Parts: sequence; C-alpha cells; structure tokens
Amino acid sequence: MKTKKYVIALAIFGGMLFLAQAATQFNVDGQQTAKIEKGSRDLPSR
Repeated sequence: MKTKKYVIALAIFGGMLFLAQAATQFNVDGQQTAKIEKGSRDLPSR
C-alpha cells in the first residue's frame, strides 16, 4: 500500500513536470516568428 502511494505520487509529479516543460517550450516557440528577408537575386543569363 505504501509503495502504491509513492508510485502514484511520482506519476503525478512527473506528469506535472512534463506539462510545465511542454508549456514553456510552446511559449518559447510562439515568441519566435518566421521572418522571410527578401534581398536582390542575381539571375544568371543563358
């Protein structure tokens, strides 16, 4: 019974850590935007 409580507590704690890390990673990715910089291109003549 005691081991079962520890396993459940560890599973809950691990799940909370995973969700916190996933939310942080999502926020970091949300702040970065894809910027396309257009510059002059040299087209070779045939």
